[in-house]
Amino acid sequence: MKKLIRIFVLALVVAVMGSCSITRKVEKDAYPIAFTEVHNYYVKNNFTPKKLVRKVINTEGEFRAIFGDAAVMGANGRPTPINFGRQFVLAVVSPVTDTNTQMYPLSVLQNGNAIIFNYKVDKGGKMSYSVSPYVAVVLDRPVNNSAFEIYWNEK
Repeated sequence: MKKLIRIFVLALVVAVMGSCSITRKVEKDAYPIAFTEVHNYYVKNNFTPKKLVRKVINTEGEFRAIFGDAAVMGANGRPTPINFGRQFVLAVVSPVTDTNTQMYPLSVLQNGNAIIFNYKVDKGGKMSYSVSPYVAVVLDRPVNNSAFEIYWNEK
């Protein structure tokens, strides 16, 4: 039984290391593509992931099932406009936490039909309330409707 557990753990380590090297290989020859960071939305209370959720969102309905508008006063207070007819969203949503957590995009890269979304997570101290941190970016849909393979990369 111990040998079986050791073999399983070894296989798991090899799989994780292999997936990291695949991302590095794809990222090596990739070039940056334009994106818009999503601002002034919140994760709805009825969307409660138990673990980190990485999602490609293609429709307004999918987006509205997760996010609500959080408009504030001022010039930059409106939620980021998204036209799902010609755009889509890459989103990473964390479980609810009372730890001050900031998530933000670093870059979006493309290599052929592969898209790599690089993002960063900074954690701080405890807060007196809970939130569901997220990072999301808007990308233009490809003209030829080709399928993409998405790689999520927390740096």
